[in-house]
Amino acid sequence: MLRRRVLPGLVVLLAAAGSLPAQTTPAKVAPQTQEVAKAATLTKDPVDLKLQDALRERDAIIRNLLERVNELEWRINGGFTTPAKVEERPALPASSTSRVINSVVSTSTYDSTERQATEALDQALILRGGLLLPSGTLEVDHTTSYFSASSDHVTVNGFALLPVLVVGDIASERIREDYLLPNFTARLGLPHKFQGDFTIPYGYELIRTVDANNVQTSSSSFGLGDISAGVSRQFTVEHGKVPDILASVRFKSTTGKDAFNLQSNLTALGTGFNALQGNLTLSKSSDPVVFFGNLSYTANLPGNHTVSANDPTNPSATMVGHFKPGDAVGFQLGSILALNPEVSMTLGWDQRFTRSTTLNGVDIPASYLVEGALRFGTTYVYAPGKTIDLSFGVGLTPDTPNLQFSVGVPFRFGLWGAKPKKLDVH
Repeated sequence: MLRRRVLPGLVVLLAAAGSLPAQTTPAKVAPQTQEVAKAATLTKDPVDLKLQDALRERDAIIRNLLERVNELEWRINGGFTTPAKVEERPALPASSTSRVINSVVSTSTYDSTERQATEALDQALILRGGLLLPSGTLEVDHTTSYFSASSDHVTVNGFALLPVLVVGDIASERIREDYLLPNFTARLGLPHKFQGDFTIPYGYELIRTVDANNVQTSSSSFGLGDISAGVSRQFTVEHGKVPDILASVRFKSTTGKDAFNLQSNLTALGTGFNALQGNLTLSKSSDPVVFFGNLSYTANLPGNHTVSANDPTNPSATMVGHFKPGDAVGFQLGSILALNPEVSMTLGWDQRFTRSTTLNGVDIPASYLVEGALRFGTTYVYAPGKTIDLSFGVGLTPDTPNLQFSVGVPFRFGLWGAKPKKLDVH
């Protein structure tokens, strides 16, 4: 009896003792098994590898979207709070092989798509002073404008061109003026929400005059206009009911030929007076429309010029006169509609009032200007960083050019700044 009871127990113990080497032996070769698994992973079907890459890219997109949501919340709060940092978590493995593959997925494609979604709208705002370029971005803009006027006075680019004829009697003369003015403009986005720019105008001007005896005379000129430079600063970022607010200061020189120092067969391409201009621009979005408004003040600085003395007994007599051009106050109201990511349309109204110019303290007749123009425009983004801007204006006051048309071709380049963000996917 005892033997029958003990023998089965011994058999069980022997069987258990014999199984111990069999269990420990695989544990010793486990690293070799993992090496084989890794090698098998590297030779896995390419379709599986592409699927794993797609899963990792999906995880990178999700983290990128979370960062964008935090950034948008920060902008809505006006930048007064610190953006929350997105916690970096490893992606869930699709299989055991995903643990041995470490790749970096660039999100530049998605960033570019988001920028292009509003590029036409942003470009229209930049050209109209309602938005600044990002820091480190250079934009070169070549705009050609055509103006046609049939009045005594004409204003181009916000600065009054006062022909020397206003000193005399022009009541019996009819003047037709045609301007073709190419402008070279460079804008540079600077740190701390600043932007600098300068404009070099040059072009062709033709003036045809018909006097009281129905005799027509013409004069023309080609050359450099008045170079100007400015700096802009953005003070607030749109959040809630608060719009984007930008301010700028601009100085205009006297590099162009003015009406006081010309030969009889030439016309003026400059005003002959320095000027300092200040602008305040507000813009507010209401998707898909952006409304903008601009208030400007132009201080035309005085200067001395030699003009005709208007002496009937001595027609060739001249005198040195002290001119004080009238200061100007203007405003602009408009809206920009985004038709699609590549095209936007602009509708705006420009109004400007210029005080009378004085000569030796006496107002010059007919030198008070009231300008008003209705403007239409469209902006088309035909490639990343490349845009075509068309603008058409109709003058609705006698002091405004009857017809205005311009074509602008700005190009944008990145000089410095943060590179497209890259995310590590584990």
